[in-house]
Amino acid sequence: MLNKNTIHAITCALLVALILSSCQHSDLPKQAEANKTTKTLETFYPGDITKIDSIEIMSGSDGFTKKTTDSRLIQDWIEKIRHLNITLDPEQEDTTGVLFHVTMFEQGKVVFYMTPTDINHQRIEPQDELADLMTELYQAIS
Repeated sequence: MLNKNTIHAITCALLVALILSSCQHSDLPKQAEANKTTKTLETFYPGDITKIDSIEIMSGSDGFTKKTTDSRLIQDWIEKIRHLNITLDPEQEDTTGVLFHVTMFEQGKVVFYMTPTDINHQRIEPQDELADLMTELYQAIS
């Protein structure tokens, strides 16, 4: 029969082995990278993005909403954003509060929604260039 010290030593060795095995390199970051997909912004749009005829933008800081139907302003802004590379990131943490919420309409019907971290309720990697262009749009609408 094993003595008390031997049992204690075996128990400690098993505990150390268990702890060390849980510290092994994980493939989770590689899996998360594999789930990321990069596409241009316009490919997320469910039709022809140039058919947008109204945009509503809400400031996340004060909740103030601006809306425009100025077709030239809308088309100029769409040309700036449509080719931006957007990376879907299903592992991206949910955010609370955003800089802007942009809602796009065709003939009064909501057809597209985005923030700098979300497109049509799909999480994306934070997109600084898109955030800057949203700021530009917000300032351009009187």
